[in-house]
Amino acid sequence: MIYIFFFVFFLTFFLLIIHKWEINPRVSLPWSVLMTVLGLSILFFIEESFPDLDILLKLVISTSIPILFSVFVIAYFFFRDPERNPPNKKNIILSPADGKVIYINEITSGEFPIAVKGKNKIPLSEFTSENFISGKGIQIGIAMSFLHVHVNRSPIDGNIVRIKRVPGLFNSLKHISSLLENERVFTQINSERIKLGIVQIASRLVRRIDSYKKENEGVTIGERIGIIKFGSQVDLIIDKADIKILTKVGDEVKAGLSILAEY
Repeated sequence: MIYIFFFVFFLTFFLLIIHKWEINPRVSLPWSVLMTVLGLSILFFIEESFPDLDILLKLVISTSIPILFSVFVIAYFFFRDPERNPPNKKNIILSPADGKVIYINEITSGEFPIAVKGKNKIPLSEFTSENFISGKGIQIGIAMSFLHVHVNRSPIDGNIVRIKRVPGLFNSLKHISSLLENERVFTQINSERIKLGIVQIASRLVRRIDSYKKENEGVTIGERIGIIKFGSQVDLIIDKADIKILTKVGDEVKAGLSILAEY
């Protein structure tokens, strides 16, 4: 009976965490089953080796080990910061973040290219907090999970002309309106031929976005520019419509390595 109770409790616990933290089910579901089996194995070992041990203590030991192990694995993936050498090519735009491309939108007339319920035309400046693009451009959204490297990198060589923090909420990014409501940091980088903006967007669990650079500093392609903690989203906004997009929705990209576009 205790094994059935343990299995149901532990699996339910992990599934609730998956739902709350919005972790990719393809990774999280097998991991939940694996940790449940690990917990059951530990409980069976304790039952056989220490039959007189208090039942509550047995449950505490057999549940805490898989949970602590899971926390350790998540922390390992989150705090990774591997060295990366950007491609040796000219006129390229690299991904600013590790993650999955979730949309590629064309900007026209300086308007926010995503429909938000209850609103008609939305100036892009409402998203970036700056009059960044007055005409055409491209917006690429990259969703980050707990398992991605969270350090963000510069997509081009250039100068940082603006870093602006926009106070806001910490809602789930499942709702499009959260892109305009949540806290975010806008970083504008200009080069001789192109300018672009990087928007680091907080989510339900994100409480901190750190910038490594300051305004008026130079930056090289692939250089670290900041970190967004515990999964969220990074949008790349390019003030140029006549570029060649080399990625597509659904692609897994890496900061400082994956080429998103050429110009």
